[in-house]
Amino acid sequence: MSSPEQPRGQNSRTRKMMESANGETDETSGLTTPRSHEVPLCSSYENGITRIPEEIRLGDPEAYHPKAVCIGPYFHSARNSPSFRRMEQHKRWCVNRLLERSSHSLEPLVQAFLLRLSKAIKTKSFLQLYSGPVDMTEEEIGMMLLFDGCFIVHFLLRHDPNKGAEHEYWTKLDAGLLDHDYGTHQWERPWEWSLVAIDMLLLENQIPFVAVRILFDILKTEHDEAVDLTACARSMFNKYLPAGMRTSTRPIRCHDARCLLQLLYRSLLPNPKLRSDLMEPPPRPPRTGIEPAKKLDADGVSITRRRRRRWWWPLSHFQEPFTFLDIAFSHGKLQIPQLEVSDASIQLLQNLIAFEKCYEGATTCHVANYAAFMDALNADHHDTEMLRRRRVLDVRSTSPQHEVSLRRRCKQDVDPSSENYLGRVMVDVVLYREARASRRKTQTTPMSDTMFFVVLAVTAYVFLALCWYIVS
Repeated sequence: MSSPEQPRGQNSRTRKMMESANGETDETSGLTTPRSHEVPLCSSYENGITRIPEEIRLGDPEAYHPKAVCIGPYFHSARNSPSFRRMEQHKRWCVNRLLERSSHSLEPLVQAFLLRLSKAIKTKSFLQLYSGPVDMTEEEIGMMLLFDGCFIVHFLLRHDPNKGAEHEYWTKLDAGLLDHDYGTHQWERPWEWSLVAIDMLLLENQIPFVAVRILFDILKTEHDEAVDLTACARSMFNKYLPAGMRTSTRPIRCHDARCLLQLLYRSLLPNPKLRSDLMEPPPRPPRTGIEPAKKLDADGVSITRRRRRRWWWPLSHFQEPFTFLDIAFSHGKLQIPQLEVSDASIQLLQNLIAFEKCYEGATTCHVANYAAFMDALNADHHDTEMLRRRRVLDVRSTSPQHEVSLRRRCKQDVDPSSENYLGRVMVDVVLYREARASRRKTQTTPMSDTMFFVVLAVTAYVFLALCWYIVS
């Protein structure tokens, strides 16, 4: 097996491979691997993986910058900095590991990968995969996609929910049960994998998922035939994402994913089966958004945490799964799934909202509308404290400044239009409050009559008692 380190002649060989890939030749230098039928993705990549507009970035620049691993070309210049050097070493280890387990070598892998990727994206230049300016050559882009793609493939295989061969291998390796040279990553900081997982979901820290699919298809072994990359991704999300951001179980095809962030986004969308009218336009557009939590509570709207049934509950297997976006209102109860409020969850929300804004027309605005709804509900620290007591917000900081970080850093304007997926909920809350206020008003007169008769009865009782006292 050849090493993934790039020798001096590697660039010229890569250039020849690129020329071969951009032509009509189907030669793969003897690498024989079952080929899947790639779906042309020209339309999906018309605008490429985008950069975040400055007006969005200026709100919180650090929210869009990785901390542990660089993926893709936008942070390519930072790869050799101390913060990212460990993961760059680990990427080389991942390439070696995938080549070793599949009995392939590097050069045929490069040629097969570039050929199939070029045919899949139907373009003459890999630079067209990114809409922002990229300070890299065509050859550097190709090798970057290969190394970053192998890193992602291996990371996903480690989180196979069926606990396949690579999951078992990594478990033993991490526990020190295998006698292998893994000096670059004897982890003294296991929490760093959480940073890696979050970094892989930042909007600008992406590579096209088609590259991941092609590498997996070339490098998979007989033990990987049953592996579903989307299931591995969801398993990874559910392990490392903040509490409350569990994904749904609705099927998503690998071919429909532009990148890992889009796969996460589609896994978090609200479940329309939970309420048949949830995604339908409300009977009338809400006049306003949603009132703060304390005011709603004073008006008789009970705010509670939406719970999943326990595993031992007889009907738990029949319960439709829901994500943190699935807010419901019924019989005076506003049920909101619990969300962990931490730097990680706020960062993910910001990148998901940026994803919606950058790919407007290809996405919904559900995450932005959710953030706006929660911002309005969590208007000040009194609302925050009430939502904490009701276990709607799980704030992972004792700093008062961080308690309202959801409102401070994800601030959105509440959209009261019928296009808002929470428009129905807001209308139902308004109608409930109006009906309750109306009942109070109609009960005012009967209550006055009752008080009159109570006073009359008490007066009569006192008068009779006084008469009895005089007679006696």
